Amino acid sequence: MALPRLLKTPFRSQPPDTAKVFCTWLDSGAGQALLTAERALLADILPRVTGYVALQSSVGVARPMLGSARLGTQVVMSAAGGDGATIQAKPCTFPFRKQSLDLVLLHHSLDFDDNPHQILRNAARTLVPGGTLVVVGFNPSSLWGLLRWFRAGTDEMPWRARFLSAQRVGDWLSVLGCEPEGLESRFHSKPRSRLGQWLAWLGDHLWHQHGSFYVLVARRRAAMIRPVRSRFALPDRGPNVIPVPVAHWRGKPQESPE
Repeated sequence: MALPRLLKTPFRSQPPDTAKVFCTWLDSGAGQALLTAERALLADILPRVTGYVALQSSVGVARPMLGSARLGTQVVMSAAGGDGATIQAKPCTFPFRKQSLDLVLLHHSLDFDDNPHQILRNAARTLVPGGTLVVVGFNPSSLWGLLRWFRAGTDEMPWRARFLSAQRVGDWLSVLGCEPEGLESRFHSKPRSRLGQWLAWLGDHLWHQHGSFYVLVARRRAAMIRPVRSRFALPDRGPNVIPVPVAHWRGKPQESPE
């Protein structure tokens, strides 16, 4: 009987220059259009999040994505550092203590990191009960996801990305104690296409969740504490009932006339 391999990774490792190539692509026309659409969608979602501390995890040089959030402290984490980063660290490390963040925004971190499970595990660990996790990723059930199959094996962007489905990420989050709340998707146009506006109009009216990227929002479940009754505890005593005569309960009886 053939035994399965023990050292088998579920995902293909990304080349070392992935972060640099992705940042270069973001500076192109298609990349800038993607960032504009992502910021517009986040502007409708992030103002609803309450709390004190927000974290953005980015790939390569960080691009500001928390501008519409109303949290007082905003931290940007990136492995490449740079002017837009507050902390230089890999997304899979998450150097934050447990239950210290109210909002975690993963900006394409799952698409390019070698261990997306570890990123989600650390993100769920650092969220406070009731905290919000926002995942921005490339959508495999979109026009870009379809074009990616024809570019299999290429190192070009954005086809090098992993394109994890939102349903798959939602299943992982459910195991980690986070409840997915909803999904929004935008940017239905093809890169460098003259039919971009027409495709965007069709996508907004017909393919609501099949845009080139999606934003998945999940919330950390709050722990419910229920006291457990001991086996040897005495039964609860019922309320003390004092018998009262009916005559006294109705009031002082009237004297009968002589």
